[in-house]
Amino acid sequence: MSIPTSSGAIPPDDNQSLPVVPEKKPQSFFRKYRSLLLRLGCTLVLLAFLLRSVSWVDLLRQAAHLDPGMLLIGIALGFYGIVVSSYQWQSLLDAEHIVLDLRRLVNLYTIGIAFNHFLPTGMGGDVVKTYYVAKEGRNMAGSASAVLMSRMTGFFAMILASLPAFLFWHMLIARQIKIGYILACMAMLTVLGLAYLLVEFLPRFSRLRWLPSCLIPSLLQLGQALRASFRRPRTLGIATLFGLLYHIGYIVNFYIYGLLLHISVPLPFYMIAIPLVSIIAFFPFSINGFGVREGAFVLLFSTVHVPVPTAMLLILLMDAQVLLFGMVGGVLYLTSGLKHEQMEISLGTGV
Repeated sequence: MSIPTSSGAIPPDDNQSLPVVPEKKPQSFFRKYRSLLLRLGCTLVLLAFLLRSVSWVDLLRQAAHLDPGMLLIGIALGFYGIVVSSYQWQSLLDAEHIVLDLRRLVNLYTIGIAFNHFLPTGMGGDVVKTYYVAKEGRNMAGSASAVLMSRMTGFFAMILASLPAFLFWHMLIARQIKIGYILACMAMLTVLGLAYLLVEFLPRFSRLRWLPSCLIPSLLQLGQALRASFRRPRTLGIATLFGLLYHIGYIVNFYIYGLLLHISVPLPFYMIAIPLVSIIAFFPFSINGFGVREGAFVLLFSTVHVPVPTAMLLILLMDAQVLLFGMVGGVLYLTSGLKHEQMEISLGTGV
């Protein structure tokens, strides 16, 4: 059956060749992995600068005299944090009608740590946790929402954990640190507020070429998760409570290692400095915050006259602790059969 042409239109000529559509050239390696390479370069530069500024003789001398008992207490606090975070995750999954036992979530949490630290690509720990929970619970949207809200309620809990230091011990903390922490929190709250308010308006801007293609889905998903969670205040409150327990343990974990290194800094300072370092490391300037976190940590502790080698050893102890749990997660991943499954999702882009 022929399709009638409008008046004045020239019917197609059978001998006329069709327009040739140019083939898309494959992206170069740099363009494909530009973000990863830039963050990798930033990480290496920062780490090289920090490591060159440290006296390794002093650092190794202090490391050789560490108390094994205190180290075990620190590791126990780290495991406590994993368990509490898994309880928080479980409470959010229950609200999405996804039922998984705590042991399974603890295993997936440690596997997520392994992906964050040993595979510095787009396949981060949150994506891994989202995928496997969604597969078992058959609820991709609920799984992604639970992972996002565990991050957001953790941020709210972190502010609550630092609040007593602002109210009762603010005189112990330098003014520039308090201002920096307040500005960092305001920046994070602004992003969350915009995501919450602009859910209804962002789809209208989805065709704007100047807007990064990955920005709209991420903000939409974040805003939708926030709106859904605020409609369930009980779930939000329980998750925030678990997050508060986690951050208290995290701060005490640093404080214990500080005592181990004979750092005479009061606990309220940790209650501000540790959350501030966490916020700074959250921004994607480097791979998993490496280099940025250590640099910010050393800089903050220099304001209370902690020597650079001592401050560096403290943050390296925490890094080593996290890497230890990451290695445990890697072993669990390799021995559980999960490595034979192919993951084809990306958190924030279509989950």
